[in-house]
Amino acid sequence: MRAYLHNSPEAMARIIVMCLLADSDIDPSELDDASLAKILTSCGLSQHDFMMVLKHYLEDIAADNSGAERINLLEPARINQLLAEVNQHNERIRTLATALSVCKGDHALNNAELAVFQHIMRQWQMDLTDLAIEASQA
Repeated sequence: MRAYLHNSPEAMARIIVMCLLADSDIDPSELDDASLAKILTSCGLSQHDFMMVLKHYLEDIAADNSGAERINLLEPARINQLLAEVNQHNERIRTLATALSVCKGDHALNNAELAVFQHIMRQWQMDLTDLAIEASQA
């Protein structure tokens, strides 16, 4: 898995990408114009740069699992590696709030998505109050 600078727009965007792909599917509503604008604003990336983060994430997942029969998108060690690249509280809150908002764009969070969000919240020592405060300020 390639490394990004800590708290960089790319590191934040990759966590959002990981959340989007947690259920092995990107619903069209999760990357519609409004959702994409939310991601780009939150991370401070251009559309091209965000799409490059998505492309690189998929390439890295494939490379990490070359020769394997199955690809585990929810490998805890990989998730923790990505989460470690965002270590400032404000960036963590903004990243997770954006990911949650975009992932529920299809009006549902499935068990895989919920598991990823719960894992992130445990790793980053956050609760729903933190996210509610961020959502109220948006």
